[in-house]
Amino acid sequence: MLYNNSMKKSFPHRVIAKIVKKLDPHFDKYREKRIADVEKVRENDLVKYEERVASAAQIEHDSFVPKTEKELIQVIRRTPREILSVKDRNLISGAMSFDKRKAILVMMPREDIVFLNDSDMLGPLNLDKLYKTGDTIFPVLNKAKKVCGLIRTDKLDLLHIAKDQPVSKLMEHDVVFARDDYTLEQLLAVFLRNHTDYVLIIDEKENLLGYAELSTLIAVLFNREIKDDFTDDSSSISVSRRDI
Repeated sequence: MLYNNSMKKSFPHRVIAKIVKKLDPHFDKYREKRIADVEKVRENDLVKYEERVASAAQIEHDSFVPKTEKELIQVIRRTPREILSVKDRNLISGAMSFDKRKAILVMMPREDIVFLNDSDMLGPLNLDKLYKTGDTIFPVLNKAKKVCGLIRTDKLDLLHIAKDQPVSKLMEHDVVFARDDYTLEQLLAVFLRNHTDYVLIIDEKENLLGYAELSTLIAVLFNREIKDDFTDDSSSISVSRRDI
């Protein structure tokens, strides 16, 4: 409005009112146009800014190549779970560290091992005691207290053990060793080339430190326990008809 109280004192009220009435529509249109022009400029500037930001982000995304393991891990963490699930992340992290971690990581200590002597007698009563330990593999010691074999209770033919028999006649003679400073990759190679699922862990002086099982090693590789309730693998019919 051009008209105000100061003008009212200087000019006749009616004249000022007529002038204001004529000029107000023109000033209103001018103000509306100026406001529209300013808003349009702001909108255009905002669109251009967003386009520049999106373009810069896309260039940065397309050109970014991780140069260190730490940077790669950061990229994996930023990846949406719809693309990379928790299971996949665990698999990647387990595989990445597999050749750096040592065999002692998956070793059960010697204190947890139940030993047998090759001169021990094994029958129904002693077998029952072994079953109650929860283990299925038991290292056998000779007179020199060196491991000379293994008793696998899950592979014994119980029908032929009606009475006590020497452990030396029932044991397996194939024993496999690995050193505690082997990498997990080296330890896996030991399992594979010897077709076994049980390895005794020793140090450089041949001292027995404990044992490692293939199932534990695979769980570390996949960063999770591998579970499957199906057990009838020896039946081709059951396998072929299995509902997966």
